[in-house]
Amino acid sequence: MRITLKQLMVFEAVARSGQVAKAALSINLSAPATSMALSELEKQLNARLFERVGNRLHLNAQGRLLLPLATQSIQGINHIEQLFTQQQNPLSGALRISASSTIGNYLLAKSAVAFCQQHTAANVDVNIENTRSVIGAVLNFDSEVGFIEGACVDSRLEVEAWYKDKLLVFCHPAHPLAGKKVNAGEITPFPWVMREEGSGTREYFINAAHQLDIQPIEKFRFSSSDAVKQAVKQGGGLGVLSELTLEKELARKDFGVIQVKGLVLERQFYRIKHKDCQFTVLANTFMRFCDDFLRLGAYS
Repeated sequence: MRITLKQLMVFEAVARSGQVAKAALSINLSAPATSMALSELEKQLNARLFERVGNRLHLNAQGRLLLPLATQSIQGINHIEQLFTQQQNPLSGALRISASSTIGNYLLAKSAVAFCQQHTAANVDVNIENTRSVIGAVLNFDSEVGFIEGACVDSRLEVEAWYKDKLLVFCHPAHPLAGKKVNAGEITPFPWVMREEGSGTREYFINAAHQLDIQPIEKFRFSSSDAVKQAVKQGGGLGVLSELTLEKELARKDFGVIQVKGLVLERQFYRIKHKDCQFTVLANTFMRFCDDFLRLGAYS
């Protein structure tokens, strides 16, 4: 049996994209060559690795067994290449990371650009989703590292405290509670504009609200912070978002802030990795760069 690196790269690309054509584009092969390499791999293993559902390919049990092994093999080859090209170009290649909305948009986007401006042979691909999707991307080896706003208890992942953030309850500036400090009962009658299911912001706020026996009345639900802010501007209800996302609007007095007695809204951000994944030199260098950004206050 002679399994090739090309076959493993094709398998991993198809597993990530779910389609041969998309996989072919991501690894710069033709669709026929990609399909042939996948067929050859299944033939050598004497096992089917995917099941077709509609126009997508989904990993079966055998495929799920192979995926982490294939990813480790590819990472091992990449690591060898990095070690032996270190003198000429120590930081090159692509780094795939995933981050939940607030972290990706307000912390990592700026640092990724600055990092790549310093290391021009490197490319940092920041995939911005909600916390649940980020966890899934790291579990499936689609991303080498993830940054999340919500809790993660999956035993397959290493979870590291990374950065502290504060949520703010905000409203239209003409709202009767704008700028006030109120008891929990005083906000109970008012509707809310919330983030979607799977959002770390939503999860943390609801858990904190329940500690005070607050049952938020959800009137609107959106999958982005910008949409939540727009709805609150139109008087759609109270909102809750990270202070990182509200800095400009609060400076312009577009919103009023409501302080709720006893409602603790300081939360922890986390960095996650798969226990079976070893960080590349590029990943370690980028994470140190981000930590320096935080320490120096370069995100503000």
